[in-house]
This record gives sequence, C-alpha cells and structure tokens, in this order.
Amino acid sequence: MEHAHGIADWETLLDCLPSDYEELADEYKQLNRQWPNAKVQDAKTLLRFVFAHVGADLPLRQTVVAVGEAGGPKLSAVRLHLRMRRAHPYLAALVSRMLPASAAVAPERWDGYDLVLTDASAICGPGAEGTDARLHVVIRVADLRVLQVEVTGVEGGETLRRFHWERNQLVIGDRGYSNGRGIASVVADGADALVRFNSASMPLVSAASSAEVDVLGWCRALQGHRATELDVVTYWRDGRERRELRGRLIGIRLPDEDASSARDWVRREHGANASAEQLEQAGYILLFTTAPAGRLPAARAVEAYRLRWQIELQFKRWKSLCRFDRLPNYRDDTIKSWLTGKLLLGLVVDRIGAQALPTAAHSSQPPTAMARNPWKLTNLIWAAMLAAVMPIGLNRVVKHVPQIVAALDACDSHLEQRQLTLFREHFPADRNPEPRCKC
Repeated sequence: MEHAHGIADWETLLDCLPSDYEELADEYKQLNRQWPNAKVQDAKTLLRFVFAHVGADLPLRQTVVAVGEAGGPKLSAVRLHLRMRRAHPYLAALVSRMLPASAAVAPERWDGYDLVLTDASAICGPGAEGTDARLHVVIRVADLRVLQVEVTGVEGGETLRRFHWERNQLVIGDRGYSNGRGIASVVADGADALVRFNSASMPLVSAASSAEVDVLGWCRALQGHRATELDVVTYWRDGRERRELRGRLIGIRLPDEDASSARDWVRREHGANASAEQLEQAGYILLFTTAPAGRLPAARAVEAYRLRWQIELQFKRWKSLCRFDRLPNYRDDTIKSWLTGKLLLGLVVDRIGAQALPTAAHSSQPPTAMARNPWKLTNLIWAAMLAAVMPIGLNRVVKHVPQIVAALDACDSHLEQRQLTLFREHFPADRNPEPRCKC
C-alpha cells in the first residue's frame, strides 16, 4: 500500500500489538487465503481497514475509498461491513493479549466469581449534533471483553433486566442499577449483583426485624473507616403483589478529605438542588449485594467496587479522547467490533505512553507533568497514532481530489439511505417510554 508519509509510524503501531497478530487472524478465520483473488490476504491489511474505520471514525464508504486511493485493495463498503460483523472475536483476542496477567481480577481471587461491569452511555450517530441513542454494555473485568451490547432510544433506562447473566458472575453496576426488580433478574439467572446503593430507588427493611431501615442513621453509627454490613430486604410492587429480595447493605465511612471531595461533586452535579441528605450521604460508600457474606465479605465487596472505579476512569479518558461514543450503526455485532477496536487502540496508546514511565520512576528527577497527567499524554499520543492509522496522506489527497470525489460519489448511489437517517429512525424517542425509576 502506498503510504510513504507514515510507513515507519504504521510499523511502530503494529509493533505494539501482540506478536502473533497474524497467526490469530488465521485462527479466527479472518483471512481468505484459500482464495487467490481475495483482496485482504494478510492481517496488516485487515487491521488497516479496521483501524481507519474505528480509530479515525471514518464511515465505511470513506474508509474503503481512503485505503483504495492510497494504493491498497479496492474493497467495497459492503465487504468491509461484513468483515466488521465477524471481527469481534479476533479483536477481543488481541485485547486479551495486550492486558497484563493480573491475579487481582482472577476468579480464584474472588471465590469463583467472574467480575463483569455494566454501564450505559449517551451516544451519537454519524453526523449527529446531539445525543441520538443510549449504549448499554457488559464488559468482563479480566480481559475487557465486550460480552453484551444493546442500543436503545434516548429514553432507554439503566436496568439489569436488559441482559442475560451466567452462573458465578458478579455483576457490578453504579447507582442507576440500584433497583430490586433488576437485581432480582440477575439472581434468577444464577448470578449475584453488587451495586452502588441508591436510597431513592431501593427501599430497605431489616431482615431481622422487618422495620424500615434508617440508612443515614445507620451510617452515623459506623465506626472508623472499615466496612460494616447489615442484612436487609428490599421490596417492590409487581401489580398487586409485593416482591422481596434479600441482600446486604454495606457501608464504609470515607476519610474527611475524600468525603469533602464527594460532597463537592454532589454540589457540582445538583447545584442548588443538592439536599442536605444527599450531601451527608456523600460522606459514605454504600453498596448493596446479593452475594453471601461467606463468599464476598464486606471489605472484599468494597474492593470489588473500587475495581470498577479504576476501569471507569480509564474508560472516561478513552471516551473523551478516543471518541467511544461515536457509533457507526446500530447492529450489535458491528458495535462489538467497533468498541473492541477502540479498546485495542486505547491499549496501544497506553503501551506507548508506559514506555517512558519506568525510566522516570527510577530516576532521581521528579516526574514530568505529562507523566503525572495521563490525559495530556493520551491526547498527544492519540493524535500521533491517528496520523499513523490513516492510510492516505495529505499530499496524496491534494493531488488526487477528483479521483477521490468520484470514488465517494460512486459509494453514495443511494443518498436517501444515509446512515444518520437510518440511525435515528431505528431508535425513536418513544421506543422505551418507561420512566427510569421503574427499570
């Protein structure tokens, strides 16, 4: 492929991938080597298409034109779409190999639990000026594998009932998932849940006395900064019937400095509407779990939830700089490939950035501002990596504008079927009219 301006940069990016990326492409049947006329004969070419599409946020049509005009294979947009539909297992294998083996998240450390995270995020379709839909994702902590995805309309609420769960999974969610009906669906599938407790959506009674639990009163009695638990029952109405679910309320008092930061966040989030109760409750970590105490003691539950915080901070950085919220379409299989490709590139950025940090760590000189602030470092490396990902340089674009315009026009033979229209029509605002508190 003609890419004189960035061959060295492209090779540098490939060097950051697992050394067996070519063999893995064969193992996961991504290449058609048995067909002599197949246009994509090696993993480098396949990854060039995928990274241009995913990393540079190029729609399928622009991706195939950019690669083709740079001297690469003349692949059709439909063919690239089909490749993206089946690329997820291969990309997930690459992500898994990029992650350092960590005993901290191994099921053996968690009494057989496989830790999985669920979250939702506002997303935008191609060419959007605001939020078009909501993305709901389930990710396994051990290898960051995207297990399940669903895209809904903007009113689609956070609910654990949206997915199917497996035995021995510990499903970790934030306050939006603190709902008895949703957690009961996790238990019904043979899994357990660990969520940040939300008093507004989860009433509690004591398992011992059946009396309503005064959560703040219980918190005020917490001693020191160690995790304490209370056996509780949450309940909800299913028609005329009252449903109940047993669990444990886990609380820990935050140190004064952390509590002050948490209250500042509440004030920023709610402004003048922040209540005295919200501000007081911000001084504690409150969790609800269905996991038995013998399998997940209170201190271990807090530790598991802190793992979620670490990964969430990583995702916030990647989403902000790597544009995780720009989905190309609404198919679950292609969304999995899209997200996993973004994860892979995010890990490449981290691997490049980490190369300088060990030297600084063993130096007598104080760490640089870049090393102290991963956001700045990620921003710089991501921009440089995009230049390496792009298969066509600016000089070639300038010289061959007529040919590129002709190729793009040939791709746009059905202008009435543009992606933005399809994306928005697939997720009408009234698709999920239930208020979020009932999810």
